[in-house]
Amino acid sequence: MDAIAAEAKVSKQTVYSHFGAKDALFEAIIEGKCADLIRPVFEPLDPGQDPVTALKDIAKHFISVVLDSSSTALFRVIVAESGRFPELAEAFYRAGPQTAVKNLAVYLKELDREGVLSISDATGSAQQFFALLRGDLYMRRLLDLAPELTDKEVNAVVDKAVCAFMIIHAPK
Repeated sequence: MDAIAAEAKVSKQTVYSHFGAKDALFEAIIEGKCADLIRPVFEPLDPGQDPVTALKDIAKHFISVVLDSSSTALFRVIVAESGRFPELAEAFYRAGPQTAVKNLAVYLKELDREGVLSISDATGSAQQFFALLRGDLYMRRLLDLAPELTDKEVNAVVDKAVCAFMIIHAPK
């Protein structure tokens, strides 16, 4: 709290009066960081854009966000502190993963409505899409067992995930 007050050039009491408590401040920090990270994942899609291209764009942004060293570092902190601060973990989940799933689900519902894909459960399909992208690679990055991916490696992961997703959800 002292460091935050000093950085903001206000008293510690001002920080407490604005946020109420440390957990509210931590939650605001997490929500802000997640918003910064997730924003490029869901830039507005062009109407009528090829869904494979759109999903690949979403996938590339998502991969670049979740596998970035600052994102994995943040995730490690959230996991480490989640036992003591469950509200921090909840704030992270709401602001990051849950928001990404909700946003993708909206797009998938539209693709289903247009008959481009067959999506009976848009939320479940959005979760599935992100799971296809993370795979084992995400675990290895979290454990610092894999280096950052090259563009070629990112494209390979994205191509496989989008291809599999399109096959799974092909119109009936």
